[in-house]
Amino acid sequence: MIQVQKERASERLRQEREIFEQRKKHQAHWFNLRLVMGYSAVVLLMLVMLLASYILAHHLDFPLTVVVSAGAALFADILGLLIGVWKIALNPGSATRLQPVTGLLGNQILDTKPPGTPREPTDA
Repeated sequence: MIQVQKERASERLRQEREIFEQRKKHQAHWFNLRLVMGYSAVVLLMLVMLLASYILAHHLDFPLTVVVSAGAALFADILGLLIGVWKIALNPGSATRLQPVTGLLGNQILDTKPPGTPREPTDA
């Protein structure tokens, strides 16, 4: 009986370690993605700003529609990029936090008593 409980506890611990390692890898991948998106957004924003600023600064060299389009593109790009990066990549609410997974597998796996044994109520 004790050997079965030890085996169950050992298996539970192994599964919990695997879950934690999987979440750790997943968190690292999301961190890298957010980092790349942040840097890409900054570079893209700079490129659009430079091009639109050049067109707006030399507005006499370009047709009116191009100048108006450059102003609109500058405004829309800055606004859209900031909102998109915030919602998708930099929002602190979207980041998952690593935490111990002990006890997250449910009562069926955590329960080491054999079937049919009376269980004591928990205060969880």
